[in-house]
Amino acid sequence: MDINSIESPEFLQDLKKNELKVLCKDIRTFLIENISKTGGHLASNLGVVELTVGLHYVFNKENDKLIFDVGHQAYTHKILTGRAKKFNTLRKTNGLSGFVNYDESKYDCWESGHSSTSISAMSGFLLAKKNGEDIGDVVSIIGDSSVANGMAFEALNFVSTIEGVRPIVILNDNKMGISKSVGATARLFNAMGSTRFYRGLKRLLIKVNPRFVVKWFHQIKQAIKAFVQLDNIFEDMGFDYYGPYDGNDIDCVIRVLERAKASKKPCLIHFITKKGLGYDKAEQDEKGSFHGIGPFDVETGKSLKVFSPNEYSYSEVIARGLMEYRKDNNFTLINPATMVGNRLIKFQKQYPNSIYDVGIAEEHAMSMAGAMALCNEKVAVLMYSTFFQRAYDQFLNDVARRNLHVVVGLDRAGLVSSEGSTHQGIYDIAMCSSMPNVKICMGSNLAEAKALIKYAFSLTGPVIVRYPKRVEFYTEDIKINDTKWCILNEGTKGYVISYGYDALRLLNIVKSNNLDFTVINARFIRPLDEEMLESIYQSGRNIYVIEQVVNDGSLGQMILNNMISKNYHSKIKLMNIPTDSYVDVGSVDDLLKKFNLDDESIYQELIKSEN
Repeated sequence: MDINSIESPEFLQDLKKNELKVLCKDIRTFLIENISKTGGHLASNLGVVELTVGLHYVFNKENDKLIFDVGHQAYTHKILTGRAKKFNTLRKTNGLSGFVNYDESKYDCWESGHSSTSISAMSGFLLAKKNGEDIGDVVSIIGDSSVANGMAFEALNFVSTIEGVRPIVILNDNKMGISKSVGATARLFNAMGSTRFYRGLKRLLIKVNPRFVVKWFHQIKQAIKAFVQLDNIFEDMGFDYYGPYDGNDIDCVIRVLERAKASKKPCLIHFITKKGLGYDKAEQDEKGSFHGIGPFDVETGKSLKVFSPNEYSYSEVIARGLMEYRKDNNFTLINPATMVGNRLIKFQKQYPNSIYDVGIAEEHAMSMAGAMALCNEKVAVLMYSTFFQRAYDQFLNDVARRNLHVVVGLDRAGLVSSEGSTHQGIYDIAMCSSMPNVKICMGSNLAEAKALIKYAFSLTGPVIVRYPKRVEFYTEDIKINDTKWCILNEGTKGYVISYGYDALRLLNIVKSNNLDFTVINARFIRPLDEEMLESIYQSGRNIYVIEQVVNDGSLGQMILNNMISKNYHSKIKLMNIPTDSYVDVGSVDDLLKKFNLDDESIYQELIKSEN
C-alpha cells in the first residue's frame, strides 16, 4: 500500500484482516526507512503498529478520543491520520512534531511530551462527556513504565468511580520505558504476563470462539479469581481486567478492543508488545539506544554521525566526571528512568551499589535524595531539565527549604533541537531562582561542566549543575574552586554577560567583529558575583545579558533587581526568551534566530552601543 496516500483512518473499515496485516508490515518498513533519515523515536513506534491500527479500526468515530501517553509512540497514529507525506520533515523546523500536536490534526486530542498524564486527561474528557459534550469512546494508551508513575495511579484511583461513562485503559506492556522497566510494578506485570503458553491459549480462545463464549469464560475466570487470588491491582481499583494479550497480533487486538467497546464497565486491557518489532537491532536493544535515535544506517544500526577524537556530548562528560569523583568519594546517584540519555550505564556497571534507577518518578527521586542528605549522605540526582519541572514541590520543600546538600545535574538545559515545546530546558532557572539556598551553575565548555559537577560536592546546600544537549571537543581538565565569574575579554563600550556555551559564542562574536566589549562568563548564575557586579554598575556602561531561558526569574532579572536595590541606573538589555512564548519544533540555530538570540541579532544589538 502507498502509505503516503493515506488521508484519514476511515479507509481501515474497507480492509480485510489479511490486508490489515500487510498494512502493518508496510507501516513498519515506512517507519524504519524514514526514521533512519530524520531520527526520532524508533523502537517505541515499531512496537505499537498493530495496537494503533486496531485502535483506529475499532474506535473510528471522529468524536472518539485516543489519548497517547507521552506521545512519542504516536507515529503510526500520525500516519493513519494523513501525515505520512510529511514524515521527511519529522522533528525539523516547521515540520512534523515528534509528539502528538494539537496544531497538526483534529485527531490529536491530547498533547503532552511528559509521561503519565493520559489517564488524568481521560478523566477530564469523561467528565465533559457526562456533562453533555459530544464525545464518543475515550481510550488511554499508556506504557508499563508510565503507569507506575504516581500521577497515573492517582488518575486510576479516580477514573473508575465516574458514573455513567466507561473508561478504557490500554496498558502497553513492552517491559521497557526508555530502557528496561524497573521496580515492583515491572515484576507484577511480568507475573501477570505469565507464560507464552498461557498467552497463546488466550489468543486461541478469542480467535476460535464467538464473543458470548469468550465473555462467559471471562466471567468464570473473574469469579474463580475472586476466591483464589487478590493480587490484580487494577481489578481492586474497579477495572474489568482483560489480558494479557498479544498486542502485535492484529486479529487478537481487534477482537479484544471490540469486547471492551461493547462493555459497560471500566476496562483495562493488558497488551504485551515487542519494542522495536520488525527491526532486529531495535528488538535486541536492552539498553534503550533505539528509543530515541538520530539518523542511522539501517544495515548496521550505527549512527550516521561520526564523532571525531576527543569529541563528546555533555551528558557523557558529566557522567565521566561523576565516575572519577566516585573513585575516591562515596556518594549515591539517583536517576529517574533516563540512564541511557544521561550516559550512566558505565557508572552503573562500575558502581552498581551506588546508583538507583527509580523509574519515571522524578518527585520520588527528589524526596528520597532529600532524606539521604538529611542523614548526611552525599547524594546526586541526574535528570533532564524538562522533567525536573515535575519535581518542583519536592525540590522546594524537601531540599531547598532545609538547605540540604543535594547535587542536581540537569541535562538538556537551554533550547533543545527537534523536541518541540514540551522538552525545552528553559524554565529551571526561573523555577529555582525564587527558592531559598539554591546555587545554580553552568559551564561554558566540557571541561568547565565536568569541573563544576565535581566542585558541587564540596559546596553546601542544594547545587544545580546545568548542561546542554550538545557535542563539543574536550581539551584538558581544569579545576574550579569558587563561585566567581570570569572575564573572557576586556572592553570599554559595555558588558556582555552570559553562561554555558553562549559565553564562548559571545566571545567569538565580539572578537570576530572587533567589538570593544567586556565579555563575562557568569558560570555561577546564583549566587551573583556581587563584587564584579559592583564594579560593572560603577562604570556606568551598558549591560547586555544573553540567555536561553525564559525572561521571568532569569539571570538578567536577578541582575536588574540587584542593580535597583543598590540604586544604580545603568542601561541594561535582557536578551532571552519571552516568558509567554511557544517554542516549536526546530534546530537550536533556528530557535535562536526566532528569539533574536542568534549571532547576527546579537551583533546588530551590540553595534548600537558602539555607534
